[in-house]
Amino acid sequence: MLVVLFLALVLGGIGWHFITPGSSTLSTTLSVQPQMMSTLGETPVSSTPSSANLAAVLLADNPPTLGSPNASVTIVEFGDYQCPTCGEWYNMQEASVIQNLVNTGKAKLVWRDFDYYGPDSISASEAAYAAGEQGKFWQFHDLLFQNQQTPNGGWASRQNLDKLARQLGMNMTQFDQAFNSGNYDSLIKSNHDLGVQAQITGTPTFFLIGPRGNMVTIAGGQPESVFEQAVTQLTS
Repeated sequence: MLVVLFLALVLGGIGWHFITPGSSTLSTTLSVQPQMMSTLGETPVSSTPSSANLAAVLLADNPPTLGSPNASVTIVEFGDYQCPTCGEWYNMQEASVIQNLVNTGKAKLVWRDFDYYGPDSISASEAAYAAGEQGKFWQFHDLLFQNQQTPNGGWASRQNLDKLARQLGMNMTQFDQAFNSGNYDSLIKSNHDLGVQAQITGTPTFFLIGPRGNMVTIAGGQPESVFEQAVTQLTS
C-alpha cells in the first residue's frame, strides 16, 4: 500500500519551493502546519501511477545511488541544484541522513533531477553526470550545493562548472567531451517527466521505498529525525 507522508514543518527557515498549486490524488496520512512556499507557476500533472508501478519506475535505470545495495529502504530525492531549499537541506540535514541512515546500512540515497529554474540547472545536472563517468558523481553533487548561489546568477555557468571539475582533479578532456555531448538530455528530461507523473509540487521531494514496496513521501527540507521515523515505519 502506498503510504504518503506530506510533511511541511516550519524549521530553521527550511522551506519547500512550491511549483504546482493543484491538489494531489495521493492520500495523506499525516497533516501538519504548512511551510512558507514560493510559487513558481503551474506545471501540468498527469495521474499518479499505482504504488507498485511508481516504486518500480523510481528505482529503474540505475540512477546515481549512495549506500549499500542491500539497504532495506531507498530514499529517492528529486531536486534542482539551483533550488535554495535543496541547498539548505543539503547543508543542514543531508550529512546527518547519510551518517545515521546511509552509512549504517538502513537506507540508500538516490538522486533524480527535477530541473525547473532554467538552463543553468540543466547544465549543472549534465556536469554531475559527466563527473559520474569518472566515478565522481557524488563529489560533484556535493560541490554544486557547496558553491550554490542565487539561482540563474551565473554560478552554474558552463565555465564555472568546468572549474569545479578541475577542483576535483578530473581528466578535463574526458569531462568536457561528456559534458558537451548532449548524452544526458534524455535522462534529465525523463527524470523531470517522472517527477511530474509522481505529482511533485515542490523541491526537494523525497520518496522512501520500503522492502515490501511500501512508500512514504516527504515534502520539503525536513530534519533527519523525520527520515528516521519514516524508515522505522517502512521496516516495522
